[in-house]
Amino acid sequence: MPVNGKYRVLIVDDVMENRKILANIISKNTDYDVLLAGNGFDLIQNIDRDVPDLILLDIMMPEMDGFSAARILKKRSETKDIPIIFITSVADAESKVKAFDSGGVDYITKPFNKGELLSRVNAHLRIKKLQDDLKEKNSILENRELHLIKLVEEKTRKLESATLALINALENANFFNDNDTGNHIKRVAEYSAVIAELNGCSSRFTRRIKLYASLHDVGKVGIADAVLKKPGKYTGEEFILMQEHVRIGARMLDSDELDPMARNIALYHHEKWDGSGYVNKLKGDDIPLEARVVALADVYDALGTKRVYKDAFPEDKIDRIIGEESGRHFDPDLVEAFFKGKDKIIQIKTRLSD
Repeated sequence: MPVNGKYRVLIVDDVMENRKILANIISKNTDYDVLLAGNGFDLIQNIDRDVPDLILLDIMMPEMDGFSAARILKKRSETKDIPIIFITSVADAESKVKAFDSGGVDYITKPFNKGELLSRVNAHLRIKKLQDDLKEKNSILENRELHLIKLVEEKTRKLESATLALINALENANFFNDNDTGNHIKRVAEYSAVIAELNGCSSRFTRRIKLYASLHDVGKVGIADAVLKKPGKYTGEEFILMQEHVRIGARMLDSDELDPMARNIALYHHEKWDGSGYVNKLKGDDIPLEARVVALADVYDALGTKRVYKDAFPEDKIDRIIGEESGRHFDPDLVEAFFKGKDKIIQIKTRLSD
């Protein structure tokens, strides 16, 4: 938690000049306190004396690299929740995947872009504050009479507000940096609610999926714009890197204070009914229902939206594709619900595409 209202950012790099550059950018553009460490051993040995709110961690360091240091921190209860942003000049897909597997929440390559660096640091500190607030409130709730309906409803309302605040934080950090992307997440959320309702899901399930479907692609904060906005097809390496957004999103939403539906949607919405999706190759009912619903809503919106690599498809072509993918990509029952609600979905699409 911030000390005297100020966040502490720890910079760990064995090159003094790099530490100075990062410290200068952060000090001149924020009111955060900046802490410095020259290597992984220094970080591990001294972090308990002044625990930071966020760590900027170099990967390539002698004796103990950033991956090793991060894994140690994630095993300690006192430091496991500190967000780690890796900084490095290495930009291959394998290193990026290893960074996230080591516990990192983000990845910034050298030379640093000041705007990108500050946006990512600010966004992850906002997210950490939301998570810290939720933990504090949850601790208070545990000491109350949780069996009372009023308190359960209060907790639910706070969690939903925190989710909306998380979305807002990402929007302000320019992760949803255009109107098309913002409308996309809104449309997917509303389409998902329609499909869930017509599939016979409870009103509570429908309300939750409408909220949490908005976070289906939250993990894309860790994917470079050069990949996200690339026109044309991905290379094999780029596609592997893009797939990591589901794992990144799952890590960001993996908290006892957040509804597990949010994590399930982020992690599993690219699985396919026949088992050919990614990254866990789940099949059929093994895929959580909320992820199956969002998968259909997401693909429908993608097919009907103009992207840098394609024009929008007409509705008859979209219907044909979705019908053909019933039992392959999509749950057949959900495809049936989708077509039942097509008129309502078209109305939503028109309203949120103006």
